[in-house]
Amino acid sequence: MLSLIRAAGLERPIGFESLPLELDHLIANEIGADAITLSALTLVSRKLYDAFNQELFRSVNRAEALVTLASSQNERYPLQNSHPATFVKHLNIWVPHKSYDPPSNRKEVKLLRIVERYLPLALRNISVYGQKAALRSLIIDLFTGTTSFAKLVGNIDEEKQAFAALREVSLRCCFLVSDFRQSLARLRMALGPSLQSIELLRPLEGEGSRLSFSFTCSSFDETAADPRLFSKILGQIGERCGNLTRLCIELPDQLQQPFRNLQTVFTSSTFCFPSLRVFSFTDVRFSRSEDISQVVDITSFLRRHPGIEELEYQCLYEISLVGILPKLTCFCGFSSEVVDVCGSYEGMRPLETIVVSLNGGDELQRTELVAALQKVPTVRRLIVQDTWDHHFYVHGLSSLNIRSIVEACPNLTHLQCTFDVNATEKLQQNLCVIGSLSTLQHLKLDTVKSFDKYIQDAYGFMTIQAEDMLSFVESSGQELMLAIGHAFGRHQAFQTALVVIFGCFGPLLGTIHSPPIELRFAISNEHDGFYIEDQNDNKEWDFGTFTRRAPGCDCVRYLATERETFEIIEPR
Repeated sequence: MLSLIRAAGLERPIGFESLPLELDHLIANEIGADAITLSALTLVSRKLYDAFNQELFRSVNRAEALVTLASSQNERYPLQNSHPATFVKHLNIWVPHKSYDPPSNRKEVKLLRIVERYLPLALRNISVYGQKAALRSLIIDLFTGTTSFAKLVGNIDEEKQAFAALREVSLRCCFLVSDFRQSLARLRMALGPSLQSIELLRPLEGEGSRLSFSFTCSSFDETAADPRLFSKILGQIGERCGNLTRLCIELPDQLQQPFRNLQTVFTSSTFCFPSLRVFSFTDVRFSRSEDISQVVDITSFLRRHPGIEELEYQCLYEISLVGILPKLTCFCGFSSEVVDVCGSYEGMRPLETIVVSLNGGDELQRTELVAALQKVPTVRRLIVQDTWDHHFYVHGLSSLNIRSIVEACPNLTHLQCTFDVNATEKLQQNLCVIGSLSTLQHLKLDTVKSFDKYIQDAYGFMTIQAEDMLSFVESSGQELMLAIGHAFGRHQAFQTALVVIFGCFGPLLGTIHSPPIELRFAISNEHDGFYIEDQNDNKEWDFGTFTRRAPGCDCVRYLATERETFEIIEPR
């Protein structure tokens, strides 16, 4: 702040409230998205309230803020200045499904009620008080809930054109059969030539799998699996959003009818986006052995879009990408598709990034993957994801798998993988193998630690003390991070490491009352050694995330535990 004042030529001390308005705006830009600091500054004085309130509400990403945005001017008395809805450019409403334990469920239900009650009023105020076509992004991401899109959006005056300049739309919510026509009309208001990115997302698997971007009857327990509804939405996107550069589609799990309507959409030459660069398609409804008449073949769609540079194909129906997508630089999919993409490489694609999902402990699958990777010398970033069994256990990569991948991809700058039990026991040896990658800059390891110190509760069930489990996982993470610090202490290129540890239960005995625990540990390489820092994914791993909440959103089924400070890891 002092540097800003000196840059403005103000040498003599002046009160913070006396700064000119343009300096207030510069300070707000320096603060960025720190809502707590911005909120505190608005309480200093009326002048600072006017200066920082617009920055505070420019990008809204908390459901609780909807209460303020939904208020009328009379309810804001004695405040007489501009309504906060005047300043909203980005509305990002996300209610995650964090875990199945009662405290998280109560918080989730509370947030859902806030969204269902106040979002329609907030959108109405944005259309009334905001400038014409002011909203740039609209994200409604509800993992559970049964309120339809029409009711969430409410009655917005179309003449206000609040959605006319939207650039990004992301939806994970219900499209009820009972008011589908109204929902489609509301959605049509948000679709237009200004849109560059659209996401149609489905919920997490499990108890909410029929609730999010789904097509349900008005009764909570009934499901209408009619692909025609989804086809109508895609048809509107094709007609009205010709300038899309990014399109992410996740087919609802419960649609079990043959997808003739959807197949017609993807086959039609009118469903075309000349500027499309990123495309994600997820359909995991059927196994590979089931009737292929129920799947959607998007091959013709891909042939119409040779400019695609990033492709995610998470489907149980195999397709061949031979001879198409010459500009592909990033591919995410199951092992069979990755093998196909790499096998048809022959120097025709500038493929640099691969995100592969392995299916269980099939060693042949791993061998084929390594052989395919050897054919693509341009790969710089590799994520090897493992299939979770019962959400508690992963097979992971063996020491041999790790060595083979390092030999197949010697020029990696980013590597993410999971160690199996034996590879974890030989931790230092395998870290040295990874350390032989001279260009490696960023490493992310997923690992599972089994804990089996059970005690008998008052009802005779075998259970686990949460504090013991937490201590066990925390010590395991510290041990692993120390090992990484020692292994990469003298590595010239290495910058950051992120370790995600899932503390799960050992051999199941009786009833387990607590969910698994997730802890994240991160270190960065500074001038004087490795420092443990914030545990969240940094931007270096954005390339593995095609949709905003994936694949990291899979972690929300576990109990996330926050930790803020750890000791410094001294260099070797």
